[in-house]
Amino acid sequence: MPKRTLPKGIGPHNGRELELMLRSDKPMALFAAEPGMDTEDVGDAHFKPFVDEGRILKFSQVDPKTSVEERCYCLPTEEWRGKLSLLIARMCRSGEAFDVFTSNDLARLEGALLGYSKESVEAFIAHAASLKLQNSSTD
Repeated sequence: MPKRTLPKGIGPHNGRELELMLRSDKPMALFAAEPGMDTEDVGDAHFKPFVDEGRILKFSQVDPKTSVEERCYCLPTEEWRGKLSLLIARMCRSGEAFDVFTSNDLARLEGALLGYSKESVEAFIAHAASLKLQNSSTD
C-alpha cells in the first residue's frame, strides 16, 4: 500500500509531542493504549520522568468495553484540555456527542485541544472530506 502524503498545512506532531511540549509549543498530547501495548508501542515512553517532576500532567481513563486506555498529557495550566478531551471521548463512546456535534465539530475540538492552528485543522477537515468523496465514488 503506498504511503499517503498529507497536503501542505497538515503536519502531524507524531513522535515530536514531548519535544514540542517541553518547548511550550504544544499544550497537550493524546495517546491510546490497547491492552498489552507498552509505552514504546503507544509513543509516550519518555513522558514519565516529566510527569514525575510535575512539568507535564497526565490524565487517563480506560474504556470499559474495549479496555483501551486514553492518555492525555498537558502542560501545567492546560489541564482543562485533558479533562475536556476525556469528557468528549466518553460522550463519543456513549453516543451523546453525536447528538450535539458533527464529525467536523469534533475534529475542530480535538485539533484545538491538541494545539493545532485553525488553518491546519481546516486543512485536515478538507482533506478528510476529499478522501471520503473519493472513497464514495469508488464504491
